[in-house]
Amino acid sequence: MERRGGVGEGLAPPPPQPLPLPTPSASFRMEDLPEEIQLLVLCLLSLKDAARASTVSRNWRKLWRRYPNLCFDGTKGGSADEDSVKIEKAKFVETVNAIIQQRSGIGLNKFSIRCSLQNNSSDHIDRWICFATASKAKIIDLNLWPKRTDACRTKNVYHFPLEALGAQGCSFIQSLFLTNVSIETLSDIHGFTKLRRLHLHHIQFIGDLPGLLSNCSVLEDLELIACSGLADLNIPHQLDKLRHLLISNMCVQMVDFHVTGLTHFVYKGDVIPIVLYGCSKLEKVTVTLYERVISNKGLGHAINGIPSISAVKELNICAYMQGYQPTWFSQVHSMARPTFMFVNLRHLTCEITIFTIDPNRHTGIFQLAHCLDCAPQLETMKLHMQYHVLGRPCWHGQEIFPMRRLDHLKTVHMSGFRCYRPQVELLHGILENGAALEHVTIEPMVTLFGSSIANRGIPQDEICEWAHRTSERFGKEITVVKAPRQRWW
Repeated sequence: MERRGGVGEGLAPPPPQPLPLPTPSASFRMEDLPEEIQLLVLCLLSLKDAARASTVSRNWRKLWRRYPNLCFDGTKGGSADEDSVKIEKAKFVETVNAIIQQRSGIGLNKFSIRCSLQNNSSDHIDRWICFATASKAKIIDLNLWPKRTDACRTKNVYHFPLEALGAQGCSFIQSLFLTNVSIETLSDIHGFTKLRRLHLHHIQFIGDLPGLLSNCSVLEDLELIACSGLADLNIPHQLDKLRHLLISNMCVQMVDFHVTGLTHFVYKGDVIPIVLYGCSKLEKVTVTLYERVISNKGLGHAINGIPSISAVKELNICAYMQGYQPTWFSQVHSMARPTFMFVNLRHLTCEITIFTIDPNRHTGIFQLAHCLDCAPQLETMKLHMQYHVLGRPCWHGQEIFPMRRLDHLKTVHMSGFRCYRPQVELLHGILENGAALEHVTIEPMVTLFGSSIANRGIPQDEICEWAHRTSERFGKEITVVKAPRQRWW
């Protein structure tokens, strides 16, 4: 008999009913979206895909003409930029002209040209620059790769019209990247009040750089690479907003900047005076010193000759040393201790290339001990040493290079370590004074510029045996990074 209960007793709840789907009243159209959304959708496509999408529907036919990024690449090797359109040189000018004639609107975000065109096509390049300024492009990138036959010529260089960027009566450019062109810098050039990034690579300067930078009050990122026409980089006015400064392969006599907000500084070039005023916020410095006459000055100059980098937290040094003359072999204490302290330094990386006929008597790396003495907060040290002349290791060296206590040093990594006497004595000094050391790693192979160079002539087993004896002597574990068996001699 069926049991009957009260209300709500023994009855399963009814299953939920699905909600009816709304029937579309009209088909979706891209052009019905707000203009901001349309541009956002286009930004998710490359220029080529945006042009292809225009063939799907008659209503989409003109949408691609408002594409915000126009990047054209006419170089033979192409570009890694996915937004770039790879075009053969024969059709490059025709294609660029056809596209910019069809584009509408002023909301251009980026305009980029990469090609080998020079003065023989200056009229076309002028027209493209005028288009970019009329469209109020925020980013302009002009890279005129020179042909091999024109690489050393100066008459074929295109003159970029800086004055055109301010011709519209207001400032709009935020990033300017120029490569292989000439520019004339004048103090009355306008249009750079919003410029935040300025990269000048292989530029021929006519005039002075301060005249250009005096109008860049909000500049945050400045790169100068292999530019000519400047005797020095003396910028008298302050660049308070500048955060990143890179100077590479510049034939100048000095570097003098007022940069109170600088956080990252990179210098690659000859040993010259470098003065950076007010760098209290500096966090990272990379210094690569090339010497026309190789000597032992490079490392010492990086440590003791640039007092404005004393507030840095991460220091990377690349230098060269020479020891062919016997009078240099005894210069153990050749460098005076720095007159300033690296009070904030946490991470130190040194890449040193050494030219010597006797690695056991070349004591240039002892200069690092002076840096360690002036870096009381140092936590990590990486030292990569490449010797261009091989020598027999000094297995039984017992000396300890004198240095101060390293109370915060936790990690030490040395590549190119082959048990030469200066290497042994320096490491002994670190082991003796590094009370907080947690990881000590030595690597017979040397790592320079991101690549490894095999250790030649020194048996792997003997290096491991030396590391074991040294580890027992100082009570610190030493790890030897073993190279692949096929790369040992």
